[in-house]
Amino acid sequence: MNSRKVDLARHRLPSSGHLAELVLENLADFAVFTICLEGTITSWNSAAERVMGWSEEEAVGQDACMIFTPEDRAEDACERERATARRCGRAEDERWHLCRDGSRFWGSGALTRLEDDETGEHIGYVKIVRDRTEQHLAGERLRVSEARLRGALGISTVGVLFWGEGFRLTEANDAFLRMTGFSHEEAIGKTWRELTPPEFYPSSLKAVEEVTTLGEAVPYEKQYYRKDGSCWWGLFAPRRIGDEVVEFVLDITDRRKAEAALRAGEARFRALVAATASAVWTTDAQGLVQEDSPSWRALTGQTLEQWLGTGWADAVHPDDRARAAKEWATAVATGTPFDTEFRLRRADGEWRLVAARGVPVREPDGTVREWVGTNTDITARRRAEEARRAIEERYHLAVRATNDAIWDWDLRRDRIEWNEALQEAFGHRLDGAVSPGGWWLARIHPEDRERVSRSIHAVIDGTGDRWSDEYRFQRADGSYADVLDRGFMVRGPGGEPLRMIGAMLDVTERRQSERELRRLNEHLEVEVARRAEQLRLQEEALRQSQKLEAVGQLTGGVAHDFNNLLTVIRSSAGLLRRPNLPEERRRRYVEAIADTADRAAKLTGQLLAFARRQPLKPEVFAVGDRVKAVVELVRPLVGARISIEAAFECEDCTVEADPNQFETALVNLAVNARDAMDGEGQLTLRTWLATEVPPTRGHAGTPGAFVAVAVSDTGSGIAPELLARIFEPFFTTKDSGKGTGLGLSQVYGFAKQSGGELHVGSELGRGSTFTLYLPRAEAKPLAAPTQPAEEVDAPLDGRRNVLLVEDNTQVGDFARQMLEDLGYAATWAPNAKAALELLDEDASRFDVVFSDVVMPGMNGVELGKEIRRRWPDLPIVLTSGYSHVLANGGAQGFELLHKPYSAESVSRVLRSSR
Repeated sequence: MNSRKVDLARHRLPSSGHLAELVLENLADFAVFTICLEGTITSWNSAAERVMGWSEEEAVGQDACMIFTPEDRAEDACERERATARRCGRAEDERWHLCRDGSRFWGSGALTRLEDDETGEHIGYVKIVRDRTEQHLAGERLRVSEARLRGALGISTVGVLFWGEGFRLTEANDAFLRMTGFSHEEAIGKTWRELTPPEFYPSSLKAVEEVTTLGEAVPYEKQYYRKDGSCWWGLFAPRRIGDEVVEFVLDITDRRKAEAALRAGEARFRALVAATASAVWTTDAQGLVQEDSPSWRALTGQTLEQWLGTGWADAVHPDDRARAAKEWATAVATGTPFDTEFRLRRADGEWRLVAARGVPVREPDGTVREWVGTNTDITARRRAEEARRAIEERYHLAVRATNDAIWDWDLRRDRIEWNEALQEAFGHRLDGAVSPGGWWLARIHPEDRERVSRSIHAVIDGTGDRWSDEYRFQRADGSYADVLDRGFMVRGPGGEPLRMIGAMLDVTERRQSERELRRLNEHLEVEVARRAEQLRLQEEALRQSQKLEAVGQLTGGVAHDFNNLLTVIRSSAGLLRRPNLPEERRRRYVEAIADTADRAAKLTGQLLAFARRQPLKPEVFAVGDRVKAVVELVRPLVGARISIEAAFECEDCTVEADPNQFETALVNLAVNARDAMDGEGQLTLRTWLATEVPPTRGHAGTPGAFVAVAVSDTGSGIAPELLARIFEPFFTTKDSGKGTGLGLSQVYGFAKQSGGELHVGSELGRGSTFTLYLPRAEAKPLAAPTQPAEEVDAPLDGRRNVLLVEDNTQVGDFARQMLEDLGYAATWAPNAKAALELLDEDASRFDVVFSDVVMPGMNGVELGKEIRRRWPDLPIVLTSGYSHVLANGGAQGFELLHKPYSAESVSRVLRSSR
């Protein structure tokens, strides 16, 4: 520093009183020195020496700027301070000041303007400085600490909490408020219990105890509530500072979620390893196996010791081992994925083809941490691929070999691929043999296009799997070919249409041949029809001839039998005319006439049975009972030398038929059997329940429940060439005069009219069996009414009025006389119309209507229905000897009397018709 001479007298210290005032004002421990107007130090007290290090001798005369730091001097701080004091009288400042040894202290003081006591002239300055270094440094530290606290409180990722008495929140930074969603006002005053879920109370209480007793707690993790009630994870670190506890918290929710996700991922990885059919393995960064792989050992059968390191290569097929090891080494060296195939020895010793793939797992800096890989058994897949390739190769060979236009329609892309036959058969050359669906549709004949489009889309849009259609397809030259097109659908797992594959076959020549064939067939059909008509006419002529022959035969037979019967009747009648005839002879001739009439009635019944026009009276009866009755009936007929056996397998089975005709049929069969055995042999009658009628005489069998009655004999049998004729009327193999030839005809007619069948089986020299099949009835048989002995009785309760309806004059007159002889009052009507007119006049006068069936106009059945409708209480009795009406529909509930009838039968039926 520079020194210079000054006028000390002029710059002497103020008077002691004034100086004392200054000292009192600035306290005694302050450094005090004076400065002249030029800035030179003029006085220096001991405190100044103590604070700054210069003695008074060293300081006086020096420039006052020596105590200013170089930085302040560079900024003329010393001059500005004096200027302020000169102008304002006082300049206060706090700044760093220099000491003699170059150190610095923080000085706080003021520079005051000095004036002459007498003149008031400005004579200099007095500087008072106090050493405030410690206080300044403490303040600086406090400011740094506060700045640091403000910085900590301002960190957006770290929450800061201040807990006061009772561990209530006294302050929280914005980060914590963002974590919880509370406002500052809502958070202040809350306790830790209000913010903590109950399951974390134990860890929180432990932290409270530690920070209370030890001043701090080990950082711990727990959850806190948000304002909306949800929870978040935090890492908490509390410390006690004075009476407060400050706690720092870091939101680790994302980390905990990541850890949970990592754990879940590891669990999924372990589950995947357990579930996958592949062997999963890991190695270190150098490609050496360090950890166990149960799936690898299960696949190969290696032990853990064999597997570790590079022992895996020992399980590789010797022919593949070197290559696999080299590819693995290259992958490890370059850090690129390992992907290869080789044969691996399975635990059972079989060599299996595996696909091996390994990928590197890298650190954040890109270095390889480990390798993870799998070995998948692809033996079956490779075999399937080879089989598929073989199938595809055969398919392509077949496609090239066929003449069909093979097509594959990708429905999702509307793209059809064709084989070479499209060009060879139809001339179309397509780029890449590919076309859209519209190209194919446009080449279908316009008349077929809409139909074909509907049919194929019905399969595509529906659930069908096959399509087929015929149409005309345009060739490249513009002509049309007849094609047969067939396709098969390929659908996805959900049934959605994916593609259709098919073949289009040119059938033009075939269709032309078919059309020509149809033309020829039509011509042939015309010719066949013409020839068939000729044959029909010839057959009709033949049938007419046969019919005439049968009629002649029938007429001859009937004439022969009736001539015999009429001979007896005529002879007896002639003898009865003789006078004086003895009573015995008269009675014998009368009985002969009556017996002959019965034989004639039986003959006509057999004829009607053959014609299936006999009027039947069906009722439900037990077959076994009737067969037993017939057995007893035929015993005297067949003679003692013929034994009779009966077997009943269906004794209680019932049928609905005319029981009298049934018995007559069995008697006829028994008599034929007797004649076939020539009076000696065995006759067997057997019944059973059949499930069908077997085929016979060209007729198909009939399934159903039938009661079968078989009549078997041990006679001579029937020649095969005669079996077809045995049911013809008047055909017989017996000697002349021993049979009428109508017995089997009656049985056959009865079977057919009753809804059944007659079956015959015979063998020459061993006998014959005739089996009668009748439909089984479900109803129970009716109890047969007791029939009183026939006798001619007068009508009950006096005379009864009978309305007689008969179109035949002779029969009508005879019947009227007979009724009157029987005691009835008879009114004769020649037809149904006349009968109805009489009833319209007074129906109450008649007690019963006795009507013929076959009459001109309205028949007897129709008349009976009309009377029943109009006069339901009036009884009706019908009579007929031949009626297709009765044969087809039965008596339909009316009482029926068969012609020829006797006076006794007329009397009985009229008496029972009340």
